[in-house]
Amino acid sequence: MALPTNSPTAAVTKAPSTSPTTKRPTKSPNSSPATPVITIGTFSFSDINTSSVDEEEFTTVLRETIEELGCPQDIEYRSCECTILSINGVAQRNRLRRLSRKLQSSLVAEYKLVIKAICGVSDCSDAQEVASQVYKQVTGDLLDAIQDGTIVSSLQETSSTLATFLQGATVSGDFSEVVVPILTLLSNWYPNWIGGSNVCLNDSDEPTYMKIYGDYYESSLDACCERYFSWDIYTCNGNSETAPIGFYPNWGESETKCLNSTQTASTIPDYVLQNPEQWLDNDIEACCEQHYNWAYSDCISFSGGSSPSTATGDWYVNHKDKICQRDCLEEGGGSCGGLAKPWKTLYKTPSSCCSEELSWKRSSLCEAQSNLTAVVGTSEWYVDWSVEKCAKDCDDSSDASCGGLAKRWDKLYGTSNDCCERIWYIERDECTVG
Repeated sequence: MALPTNSPTAAVTKAPSTSPTTKRPTKSPNSSPATPVITIGTFSFSDINTSSVDEEEFTTVLRETIEELGCPQDIEYRSCECTILSINGVAQRNRLRRLSRKLQSSLVAEYKLVIKAICGVSDCSDAQEVASQVYKQVTGDLLDAIQDGTIVSSLQETSSTLATFLQGATVSGDFSEVVVPILTLLSNWYPNWIGGSNVCLNDSDEPTYMKIYGDYYESSLDACCERYFSWDIYTCNGNSETAPIGFYPNWGESETKCLNSTQTASTIPDYVLQNPEQWLDNDIEACCEQHYNWAYSDCISFSGGSSPSTATGDWYVNHKDKICQRDCLEEGGGSCGGLAKPWKTLYKTPSSCCSEELSWKRSSLCEAQSNLTAVVGTSEWYVDWSVEKCAKDCDDSSDASCGGLAKRWDKLYGTSNDCCERIWYIERDECTVG
């Protein structure tokens, strides 16, 4: 049986330690937008003991120490993580997972500290200011730790091996390489499909598959909402607690009227809230024109608006009846077609209205029908191609030569002989109707 030694060994035991780790706990979760801030720097250790030390142990402890001393205490953040990039110029990704080799009498460690700092405003437009504050505090805290020896003592406290390794060591720092912030990430808005929230986020916490494929992002909140939640833009834009302003059609009732959203905030239909740009108009007139144009005046009146009491007396087209009508109150009778809708073009005479709006009709016919007067033909002649005979432009049943009113495209001739010349291949005594 081996006798016990006179002094305890300095080797690390395999039993777990009951004392807490030195690594700083993460801040409590925060759903506010965050901006990544990256601080890159180096620590140079001189006059270190040349005794053997495990490099993996050293880099692990150094990483935790930088997080403990460098993660900001007075700035709210979502996460703060340190990565050791290289030791004496050798990238950590290029070394074996469990590398144990003799370290030199001096050592330069390059690190990267990534802090997801919480923005002060919802669109993270203050990212540059936040990043500057983070950088100022991080570098200030680490410089203080160098000058007062905290960084060396913190490393020595972790194990007796490192205590011996760093005995008498001096350290300096270089924080010249800084990236503040990664502004391009601030514009990476992505759809949040979790839980049916129907919102877009730019909190840099998107799923891994979005980061890998990269084609889920949009440069603004509006663009992201338009792409992924166009049917519920109002909620996606974050305006679900405030009623949008405007007038929308009252489809649920028999009255042809538009409702004011500010007066019916508690009963606005979901489809209006989800897409206000489609359903809301700026005023009653626009809403009635858009949704009740067949009963425009009634809609204006039922909606609480004022219908005009005067009319211009000018003329506008009625495409349904293929005539022109006067702009006047309906009780005016005759050629009055009621008050013209706001979008109707007005003309001073029925002739100008017919020529501009119903140009495919013969002007004399259009004017006569618009004025509710008897339609009289020109008594000139035209070719009725359906029977290949010449007919008179008239609508008189007592005249056997009348072929009805000529169409606008029919060419008129002063005499039947002139018309028959057009169909010269027909015998003259068989050229005309009747």
